[in-house]
Amino acid sequence: MQTASSSLAVPIILWGNRCPTHCISSILISPQQDVCVTGSHDGQMCLWNLKSNTFKATPSRIFVGHTRAVTCLAWLSPAAKSFFSCSEAGEMSLWDLDDSSCTEAVTSGFVHTMAQAYNLVGRRSGQIFCNGYYPDIMVYDAASLSLLFRLSSKINSDWITSVIVMKPAQSADDVVVGLSLSGSMKVWTIPPDFNGQGREFIFENESKQLRVQNAWTLKSCPTFPRTMLIVSPTTWQIYDAGDFSLLCSTHVPKGLYWGGGDFLNTEQVVIYATDGTAYLYRLPAKRVARVPFPGSDANNQQFRRTVSTSEKELGGSLFGILKIPNATPLSCEPSWTIFRSASATGEYPFHVTSYVIRGDARGRISVWAIPEYTKDQLTALINSGGEVTEHAPFEITSMDAEWDRLTRRQPGIIDRAEFDDGGSFKITSSLYVSMHGRMFLGMEDGAIIMLPLMQKLCIQFFIGKKTPEMPVYRILRGHEGKVTALLYPHQDDPRYDPGMLISGGIDFTVRVWDLYQCHLQHTFVCQAGEILQLLTPPSGCNTRVLNSICSIASDHSVALLSLKERKAIMMASRHVFPIQAVKWRPVDDFLLVQCSDGTVYVWQMETGHLDRVVQGSAAEDIMKACDEQLGEAGGFGEDIAANPTLHLFRALKHRNMDAARQAAKLGLKNMSAAGGNSAAAVEAWAKGFGCPLTVQAVRSNSLDQENHLLLFDVEALILQLLAEENRGETSDPAKATPRMEPKTGSDWKSTSVIPGAASVTGGAEAAKPAKHIAFAPEGMSMAMEVAQILISLLYAWGLDHEMDKLCVEKLGMLQPKQAVNYGIMSKTGFMTLLLPTPLHRKSIELPQPQERIRDMLSNLTRNHWSLSSTLTTVHLMTIVSVANTLMNIQNATFHQDYEKRRKLHKRLVRMDTSAVTSSGLPDATQGLGGYTTSDVAQTFVEQQALIKQTWSQLTAMHCVLLSERLGYENYKPPDVEILIRRWQDRCLEIRTGAQALILSELRRMGTHGRRRLIERWAVYLPNFQESEKPPVFEVRPMPPPVAVAETPASENAPEAGGDDDFEDLQNDPLLATDPNLPSIYSVEYRKKQSVAILLLGIIGAEFGAETLSPVRTPTGDRTPTGRPDNLQFTDPVIRLVGKALSYIVVNQDEKLQPYSSLRRSAVDLLGRGFVVWEPFLDVGHVLLSLLRLTLDVERPPANLPASVPLTPAADMARAARQALDMIASARPPVFITVTNMEITRHNSLIQSAQTLNINLNNAVIVRAKEELLRTLDLLINKNPQSVADLIVEVIDVVIHCLDPGRIKNSGLVELFPPIGRFPMVAYCKQNRRVAVGSKKGGVFIYELRGMKVQSYSGHGLAVAAIEFAPDGKHFASFSLREGKLLFWQIGATLFGLGSTQPRCVKTCKANTVLWQNWPELKEHMEYRLARLRWITNKDVLCMLINGKEEKFSL
Repeated sequence: MQTASSSLAVPIILWGNRCPTHCISSILISPQQDVCVTGSHDGQMCLWNLKSNTFKATPSRIFVGHTRAVTCLAWLSPAAKSFFSCSEAGEMSLWDLDDSSCTEAVTSGFVHTMAQAYNLVGRRSGQIFCNGYYPDIMVYDAASLSLLFRLSSKINSDWITSVIVMKPAQSADDVVVGLSLSGSMKVWTIPPDFNGQGREFIFENESKQLRVQNAWTLKSCPTFPRTMLIVSPTTWQIYDAGDFSLLCSTHVPKGLYWGGGDFLNTEQVVIYATDGTAYLYRLPAKRVARVPFPGSDANNQQFRRTVSTSEKELGGSLFGILKIPNATPLSCEPSWTIFRSASATGEYPFHVTSYVIRGDARGRISVWAIPEYTKDQLTALINSGGEVTEHAPFEITSMDAEWDRLTRRQPGIIDRAEFDDGGSFKITSSLYVSMHGRMFLGMEDGAIIMLPLMQKLCIQFFIGKKTPEMPVYRILRGHEGKVTALLYPHQDDPRYDPGMLISGGIDFTVRVWDLYQCHLQHTFVCQAGEILQLLTPPSGCNTRVLNSICSIASDHSVALLSLKERKAIMMASRHVFPIQAVKWRPVDDFLLVQCSDGTVYVWQMETGHLDRVVQGSAAEDIMKACDEQLGEAGGFGEDIAANPTLHLFRALKHRNMDAARQAAKLGLKNMSAAGGNSAAAVEAWAKGFGCPLTVQAVRSNSLDQENHLLLFDVEALILQLLAEENRGETSDPAKATPRMEPKTGSDWKSTSVIPGAASVTGGAEAAKPAKHIAFAPEGMSMAMEVAQILISLLYAWGLDHEMDKLCVEKLGMLQPKQAVNYGIMSKTGFMTLLLPTPLHRKSIELPQPQERIRDMLSNLTRNHWSLSSTLTTVHLMTIVSVANTLMNIQNATFHQDYEKRRKLHKRLVRMDTSAVTSSGLPDATQGLGGYTTSDVAQTFVEQQALIKQTWSQLTAMHCVLLSERLGYENYKPPDVEILIRRWQDRCLEIRTGAQALILSELRRMGTHGRRRLIERWAVYLPNFQESEKPPVFEVRPMPPPVAVAETPASENAPEAGGDDDFEDLQNDPLLATDPNLPSIYSVEYRKKQSVAILLLGIIGAEFGAETLSPVRTPTGDRTPTGRPDNLQFTDPVIRLVGKALSYIVVNQDEKLQPYSSLRRSAVDLLGRGFVVWEPFLDVGHVLLSLLRLTLDVERPPANLPASVPLTPAADMARAARQALDMIASARPPVFITVTNMEITRHNSLIQSAQTLNINLNNAVIVRAKEELLRTLDLLINKNPQSVADLIVEVIDVVIHCLDPGRIKNSGLVELFPPIGRFPMVAYCKQNRRVAVGSKKGGVFIYELRGMKVQSYSGHGLAVAAIEFAPDGKHFASFSLREGKLLFWQIGATLFGLGSTQPRCVKTCKANTVLWQNWPELKEHMEYRLARLRWITNKDVLCMLINGKEEKFSL
């Protein structure tokens, strides 16, 4: 259920002082004409806001995700604010502008050059018609981007260059008109009843070869659709679509080529030239006059008459040219589009109804207003004989101009004013070393700048940083020209020297730098081109290769440079084309180099010989096989030619998968290997889940300056905080992780020591552990600094002045000085980056009045929470989860002094406890025994209570009160669907935060809001028929055991994360009657099913069954409305939700992931709302399934913090145990009765096991004995009276779970102590019998010798106590309500080899211990009221809880 980028991430973009390049390749205007979307040749897309009437464009967002040029854009529908995009790499995506996120992304094997959205007749959802570099027309579903069918050609099959989809007025079918590259016009007819599912084809109905070649544009007139415009590079023509007759033809002016065109109106067209100009033509009047209105046959014969040759050659009349004055040539052909204003405006010098927009390679958007001439004015203009009128654009907007319009430069990663010369600079490469918090920047002039990132970010973002705290820079100079590549090899593999930095430049050199002395160590000059990338070989290579790095240069060469031998050990330089990817095969000692033409060169690393050259499909197979081998061996491959911006997203996905795989392999073995040390266990997990902060360079192409993306990994941050806290709590100093104390100082060189570096002094000093580099102030760890920056940026400042003051004073948070450009991660892995706005011009600089600061902070906050629902959701989950983590680790703050005191307080408390409880310690240590009672300790505890209260208030403000403080008009509420996907997140803190947010959001909606939400999602519920039973077990009480592998269960299970986690339910639900729903077979519908089940399950479990009642179900029935308290459990929605949850949990289909978060969420909701779902569940199936999920999973160590993520199998087992606990606590009689029934059924099957040939040893009810005892223990502690009411059934379960042999030797109470709380249960070691008194008055005797049970009647009311005599020959039973005590005899036969049946030998009436005599007994639980104790073998004493006693004699 978690996404591809499953780790919760918060991106923040740091734009520099230069605008990113945006070479426009396609352009799209929204139907409302309020926004414009432009795609670039670099794969990025930009969203522009258009000002009303003037159409002034302002860039607001950049969409990142495509790896190649954006080829086409299409608006999905006039009403929806979403669009479709496609790239040259075949990547297709859907974008939602309201949420600024990508909703769907798939990759196709076809390259689309044009797309058109259309809703076919009789279809519930829209379709997208795509054509491009292939001979067919692909039709995709507009919701899921799944291929529906194809439109293919039988005659003259060729690439389709342009498509028009229309609906004729007098026809029930949809018509598709396509134009091929060779000039063939084709017509397809799609009937309403056609239902294609990806493999069906529709062939053309008509085809005609036209007199045109290499035509790329086909347009139809909006008012007369039969009039078609065809544009080729040399001519444009007008055709009649009825019979494909030529109506008009015009050749291109000399020296130009046509690139496209469109209709302005019925009589005018605009033709675009490739040089960036556009030409306005009027069509011949007598040719257009014959075109009838669609559906009219009055002039059909005249329209189709034979046309003379002279009339055919009649061309259009030029009356205007659109061009930019004094324009310079463009590097790429511009992109054009046309739109018509909704209402004519008279502000411009002439009457305007049509606009032409052009986007060019410089990132400019130019808007021309087309004058609306009358017929006489146009005729006079054409016949004037003068020069053609040239029209200049009335509005030009460029991204560069918008960037320069900002009065204050954007807070990039570095500022030129911080250097002495203050000159201009350009960052060409960058590298962030997370383990040291150090940033390396390669500059255009060849310098490498080193700076402490945390201090730099605090100065850039927040108010109040003083000059002495300015970060200290170190500069390495040596390259002649710009630095193009940086590598810190120790970050990739610890085998490298931690004091070594590698850099490559445009001067063809690779340089090795010593970070200890900050000087150059060695220079490699062995390649004849710019260094493009530096890599480290994977583990598994030979020793010589492991001591080297890989260098890729622009001369198409790859070199292995030995850092130990200081020379190149291999040079691969026979590649003809640029290098695209480098991969490794350590087992075979091969280095694989893939070039841009698809050729793969296989080199031997040891000898440097070229082994083979492979092309075609064999090359692809080799690369795929290399990926499979390296996936197992831990190697990797690098894509060299990809857009640098996309490395982050690819790394994000691979890192998450690798982290999950590593966690699955290590699993709980790491924790057990830590010797019970929780700190070491948390450290192992924290290292596997990456770094809390990642800095990635973002640039469109190599000409841009590097902007930087800060990616805060919330899950990794939480684990790092827990690791640091548990590291400090380790009691054994020998097992504790060495704590690296940071140093501060102005001399960066003298105070910086690289960890693990060899000491130059030798001797004893060389053995001392090296100290860690940290630019943070003393007392603050790196993770705490990251948390401080993240929380301070996301906090809602300015809404509550008192809360702001507490956050600054108590928690040490920092107030931002200006707006921040956030990023939005989509569930598909794509990203939206916010561009600077006018709000970024303002900056808070001290000194400022407090009122002004509060107003500016309030404006920043209102803008922050009104951007996107996805952004709101992610930021709220981040704040709540990180704040809860900091509150739970003994109320940490960001104050440096307080953090030192807090850690000292913890150490003193531990030493105090140790001093009090230990003996033989020195007197100095014993003197610490009074610290916890001192005034200092008490004062600090009070301060911690205030800090905890502040964290709690901060969490409540964002979780509950934020919408009220902001006002609903300035607040984008959280996305419920995203929160549901995090309902069972692998990180417990994020899971808790998501659950709190979704419950708060549902409460904020109120009853009516929840009902509307239910009505929206109830139609997606699957409908299980009464006769339909999910496949569960062959024999009910013995479900097939899960195969127990030698490796942890999570290794063989699919990895959690991504949309695969929301798996198909493998059930065809009844189709709802709503025509707006997507296809029932689509992936989108199945995802909606999963969301609907969990969402309605949460509402039902948390808000009760009355919320789910008066809604319409998928079958169309509507439940009767009425008061909630009069409703019964017959509502169909409750039934559908309960059955769906049960299906997900019980079903063992291999297609369903066994440990997915979807199933984990269903398990949790079954436990939470068991009271609601119980009437519609097979409780036996559910309990057995939950017990099965707890089996064969190794329990985590008891001292492991609960927030540490577990393996998927262990997490599922934890959820199943919690669900069992909730079920048992909510309905104890049901749990006990059903469990006893399953045990009884199992015992009955034992009698016929040989006949049925069934193996009962692996039955769940047998293997889950320990879990049943644990649940009974919990139930006895929480609800003992319910257990006492069903004590006979409970004893059946206990005896089943305990080994009879152990009971005989040790005793019942000794093996299961909780059962000793009930006086109506007794065990005799002499005769090895268990006696139980029931609530109905019966006495049950269990004989452990033969595992038999017999019941005897004697009491009319509940038996309150029972006890055996010391010699085991008698036992007594007492009924308090009945006031009667019975003596029973158990006689032995000859030689004690057997025993007779128990019989009642005496009845005694109680006088003192009567229920009626003591009314105060009603205040106590009934099971505790009386107890029996034998004084001798003949006398028994009955004692009541109020102290009254009475003696009875046999």
